[in-house]
Amino acid sequence: MRSVEARIVSMTQPLPKDNKRTHLEDLETHTEAYVTIGELARYWHVSRQQIYKQIEAGTLPAIRLGPRLLRVATAEALKFERHAHMRVPDTGHRAQPAPRADKTAVRGQRT
Repeated sequence: MRSVEARIVSMTQPLPKDNKRTHLEDLETHTEAYVTIGELARYWHVSRQQIYKQIEAGTLPAIRLGPRLLRVATAEALKFERHAHMRVPDTGHRAQPAPRADKTAVRGQRT
């Protein structure tokens, strides 16, 4: 087991360029202990502000690592997802908005 000092040093050293955070594809199989707010927002197809609102409301626990740095435990994100009955689309594509009505008619003209 590594000493506390060794773990602190390894956490403060920058990551090598080839050791980037992995893209969040599935919370259940995600190997990282924590996820970022941005990762959750992209995964759940919501804005980052929606994630912050859930954290502020206390429904999604998060830890603060600095004045502007928050992380959510992967297990807590899974728990929140199940409790909120959230469904993640099977495809990697974002949900498309419903098509708008054809606006070719000019106001005041009959078509």
